[in-house]
Amino acid sequence: MLIKGFLLPFLCALTLLLSFLAHAAIPDDEFQALRGEMSAASNKSPLDGIAKADEILNRLGNELGLGQRVRVLYLKSWYQINADRIEAALKTLADARLLAKDISEPGILYSYYSISASAFANLELYELALENHLNAYKEAPLLGRPQFIHQTENNIGHIYMKLGLLEQAEDYFQRFYDSAVELELTTQQAVAMNNLGEVAYFRGDLSKALELHNAALKIRQDNNLTYHETWSLYNLGRVYASKEDFEPARQFFRQAITRWTNQGAESKTLEPKLALAETLLMEARPQEANELIEQVIKVAEQQNLFIPLQAALLAKSNVKRKLGDVNGALAAQDKYNRISAAYSEKRSSVGLTYMLSQTELRTNEMALRQLQQEHELSLTVAAAERRQALVIFISAFVIIGISLFFLYRLARRKQQLQELLSKLEVTQSKLVESEKMRAMTTLVSGMAHQLNTPLGLVITANSTLSDLVTNLSKQFSDKKLTQSKLAHFMGKALELLELSQGNSQKAANLIQRFKMMSAKLQITELAEFELLEFLREKVAGIDALKHREIGVDISGRSVRVTNYAPVIEKVFTQLVENSIKHGFANTKAPQIDIEIENADDSQVIIHYKDNGVGIPQEKRRQVFDPFYTTRMGEGSLGLGLNVIYNSIVHLMHGHVECMVDAQGAHFVLFIPKIVKHSEPSTESIQIATE
Repeated sequence: MLIKGFLLPFLCALTLLLSFLAHAAIPDDEFQALRGEMSAASNKSPLDGIAKADEILNRLGNELGLGQRVRVLYLKSWYQINADRIEAALKTLADARLLAKDISEPGILYSYYSISASAFANLELYELALENHLNAYKEAPLLGRPQFIHQTENNIGHIYMKLGLLEQAEDYFQRFYDSAVELELTTQQAVAMNNLGEVAYFRGDLSKALELHNAALKIRQDNNLTYHETWSLYNLGRVYASKEDFEPARQFFRQAITRWTNQGAESKTLEPKLALAETLLMEARPQEANELIEQVIKVAEQQNLFIPLQAALLAKSNVKRKLGDVNGALAAQDKYNRISAAYSEKRSSVGLTYMLSQTELRTNEMALRQLQQEHELSLTVAAAERRQALVIFISAFVIIGISLFFLYRLARRKQQLQELLSKLEVTQSKLVESEKMRAMTTLVSGMAHQLNTPLGLVITANSTLSDLVTNLSKQFSDKKLTQSKLAHFMGKALELLELSQGNSQKAANLIQRFKMMSAKLQITELAEFELLEFLREKVAGIDALKHREIGVDISGRSVRVTNYAPVIEKVFTQLVENSIKHGFANTKAPQIDIEIENADDSQVIIHYKDNGVGIPQEKRRQVFDPFYTTRMGEGSLGLGLNVIYNSIVHLMHGHVECMVDAQGAHFVLFIPKIVKHSEPSTESIQIATE
């Protein structure tokens, strides 16, 4: 399970945060008792925990303090995650976040980001999980305990490992281990060794993985850490299975299954059961493997666990093929396809729900701030009016008349300003909604247009292949299947599979290119280098220039910068490709000029010019928009200049402009000499300590 190990550290975090309940309206011991009721209910079922949280919120109402209501909502969202109600959990978290903005205690948002990360990791939305873990990393120091910082580093390491970034994961796990040694925290030392062992396992260094997992197991056995010891048994089984040493592998898997079964954690037995089934298949024992797989499918279906269910269905299809049960294999594969589609739809729904909830949250925060400002303005006006009334009361009758006149004018002016403010607010709201709809329409229509053709061909090929399989199965059942019909089927099937695979790969390539729109996903390590020499070397190596007679002149000042070298290389690659594709179609002697200016102590200006057809004035405003291209349908996605814009503006914190020029395209890049490193914001709950 992806959220394994989250619950205990998370509840510890909540216990610590309860000490900050300055806004509590009921005594601390009474609130602790309420938490105990919610915990007891959730132990029976996450749904019971949700019901108990709702009952407490409805029954006590305003008797709970603001901080107490926030923490009840945090617990409710946690139970919703465990009940696989991710969309509802995100809505609950958004409500808690809105309430938490009025609480001044340090670290109040730590649990919000941590639980959000758990929700996304549970659906394998690892980029969103990483974003929330890093946000929690910023909040952790406010809690005043180094353990929370180090635990969050461990959580970040887990997400990097899930993303396949093993070097980064190892770095965070090593930090976690060093802090555990320094603070003499035995449990955390074992966890860190276990995590480092998993990194070694995924790298294929089985000897090192075996050494680390055995060391972690010994620490846990020596300190009676029974729960964590089970993870070591499972991981040792995986290592021995990879070494094809099947006897100890089976023993460790069975020990892990028994331990978790005795602890009532049936869902955690699914991973070792699948691993044991795979080991039995490698030993040519398909019947035993099939029994374990059926157990996993039953539990996964009962608890709506999509990830182990998909793995079990694939394993079942494989077993059925080995047993010669073709129909059973096809049925398992078909069910896997349906479950996989449902799971993908659910992940997409959660991602969209999260984006919408964040938008709504920011809108609500802005509305609340505006109401507060209006309230403060009203108080200020009221105070001024009271002072004026006192002056009028003391003043003579002549001054009273003059004062009344000015008060009347002031009231009229105030009314006019309020009416104008209301109109401006309505206009602003309409403009914001219009811009959001325009951006969303452009993005969705662009992606849909590009993906429609390959996905349509995949669907057509799969449908045709399904009909062929059905017809073949009928002929086989009716005993009318001949060698020629089988050969005909195999030829057609190969053609359809080639068509489906080719267009699936095309769709995958398109999606990879869509990801280029996100500048934050391309962040690399900062490096110091001489910009002029770097551009001369890298531009000369651009593939698009190697087989074309295009003149390139790179000149200007020699400037040292601290920047993302691969990103700058990508920017100029996109500029060159844009010139070749759109500018030099009918240019007899194509030429590219790049000039570097040393603007001041903090900024470098780079001019990029070509002598192509240029960009019309009316189109310069749109060139950086995603999917905007004048050659749609000719292999151009319209993402190149958008990638350049995101890289320079959002990643380097610079600026880029499309300038007016007498001939050809002219872009001006304003880049800081020293780019400050800024990681993507993310968050953490004590994610899997294993």
